[in-house]
Amino acid sequence: MKQIITDFFSFIRKPKDFQYSGNDKTYKWKVFFTLFIFNIFFSLLCIGLSLIVDKIYPLEHKLEDLNYSPIVTILMIALFVPFIEEVFFRLILRRKGILKNIFTLEKWNKYFFVLVYISTISFALIHITNYKFDSYFFLLLAPILTLSQFVSGFIMTYLRVRFNFWMGFAFHAVWNFSAVMFAGQDSLKEVNEIQLKNDQFQLEIKKKSFFNSVTKEMIHTAKTDTIYQFESNGFKLKNILNMIDTTQMKYEPMVDYIDIKFTSEKGIPTDSLLHILETEGYIEKKAKTN
Repeated sequence: MKQIITDFFSFIRKPKDFQYSGNDKTYKWKVFFTLFIFNIFFSLLCIGLSLIVDKIYPLEHKLEDLNYSPIVTILMIALFVPFIEEVFFRLILRRKGILKNIFTLEKWNKYFFVLVYISTISFALIHITNYKFDSYFFLLLAPILTLSQFVSGFIMTYLRVRFNFWMGFAFHAVWNFSAVMFAGQDSLKEVNEIQLKNDQFQLEIKKKSFFNSVTKEMIHTAKTDTIYQFESNGFKLKNILNMIDTTQMKYEPMVDYIDIKFTSEKGIPTDSLLHILETEGYIEKKAKTN
């Protein structure tokens, strides 16, 4: 394991187009899983840095707005996107086909490190577009927020160069799949289920997760600041808030998914429903920013 990590860092310092030609058929998988474990620990460090940045400059990830079914989301993030990115950023890192006609072996060996650095840095920095931002100042945070992709990109580049394109793709796909599953498990965290019924309204809230949010349906009946009916199945709480708290946007979700069914014959103020959701711990008021 130590030798694998040492070889990997040697590749980062001075990339060379050297393909493994040994007879150990299990070696590539030893490298694969060693670097996968290494990337887990490094990513935890990056998450810590992101949390620090979030305290200074609140981060909003575009992936939070995805509302595809679990199967479509997994296929897109764990297969389609990794394949496209591997083709675009790392397919060129082998002197074959047209590249063999463009580069002599001498020039290829001389400039190979440039191709590696350009493809890896570009791969990392393109992921800054995963975040929403309204100021060019945000771009100054790119080196910190894409540090995880920078190291992941070097790992996938290393696997592509040492072995083949499909090893890099496999790492990318497994890594993204693991991230999706981790996020899905996080959506299963403890959520109170409530049933309230009185003379003014009926409210039922059930916990939901990413994995069972296939069926989507939303019904919203309101007039001015009075709400009469609201039903949501399979949507994120963030989307529910966007429908209820349409003008002031004072709240942020504390959980990912809930199913909600609210009815009131005479209607209640929208703020009253939001207050109930806040009291039950589903949402909280946004911190004031200057």
